[in-house]
Amino acid sequence: MNVNIVVPWNLANLKGRKVGAIHRFAFYLRKRLGWPITNKLRSGAVNYVFEYVDAWKTEADPWRKYREWAGPLACYFTHQEPTGIKHRLWRDAAKIVDLRVAQSARVAKVLGEYGRAVQAAIPVERKRFCLAPRTKASRPLIGVSGYCPISGRKGQSLVYELAHYPLARSWKILAAGRKWPVPTTMFKWCDLPRFYQQLDVYLCPSLCEGGPLGVFEALSCGTPVVVPQGVGALDELPDMPGIYRYAVGDFDAMYRALHWCIKDLGAHDREALRATTEHMTVEAFCEDHRQAFEIAFGEEKTMHSMPAWAAS
Repeated sequence: MNVNIVVPWNLANLKGRKVGAIHRFAFYLRKRLGWPITNKLRSGAVNYVFEYVDAWKTEADPWRKYREWAGPLACYFTHQEPTGIKHRLWRDAAKIVDLRVAQSARVAKVLGEYGRAVQAAIPVERKRFCLAPRTKASRPLIGVSGYCPISGRKGQSLVYELAHYPLARSWKILAAGRKWPVPTTMFKWCDLPRFYQQLDVYLCPSLCEGGPLGVFEALSCGTPVVVPQGVGALDELPDMPGIYRYAVGDFDAMYRALHWCIKDLGAHDREALRATTEHMTVEAFCEDHRQAFEIAFGEEKTMHSMPAWAAS
């Protein structure tokens, strides 16, 4: 199948720390499926739009060229911002394309209201993010990760509250990424597993996400997690020791979940936590894409037999 991945990035400048998760996702498809990555729509191909929201920084109406394009279009969706221009771009993309690929069943169902939508596995490099011996720290070590946008959707305000909460003073909070209100390190990709492996708890304070990838990388390292309910693919995780949930955006509930997780330290089965990511592999991500595109853009009889939306 002839698929062209369309991106707004300057590919020549993508090196080192400039390469993020969304870039790696596209590289996985190029390496394993042979789909080229370009900056332009290509005739005679299924054009697969990646990271559509960043185009607004350079184009007043970034989806005009797609609305006017006569050929087949697909788009990769992470999360929908609650308001603003990114919210509108997400909706515009959902209306225009022929196939919508989501990270979570929750988002796939929403996208299904616009037309054909599927869920692709979240790709975790499980050989890289693996179990490793760890030394017990003098204080419980809590970690967060990611880039904090100005919208606040990463829940950085909750982390700020936690860092200044009297009852949490015996805990140490570290961050990987950028713009967290606690000591933060921008790790090289090759060093990121060590960040997760040193933690007692990985905290996801997010209000809105597609995945998020950090939770699944932490689990792949056997690290217990505290996660919000109703966010991204997190509700798809099993109920088991080492996975603690709280009401999204609720600081008190988040603190209680952290408290119980830390109280239970030493009782978690790290192998069992790692096993929750067995189906989240780069290979599964690419195979889900191959199947979805063959069904959507392959034989006519297959296109008509597929339901309005399907989550793998």
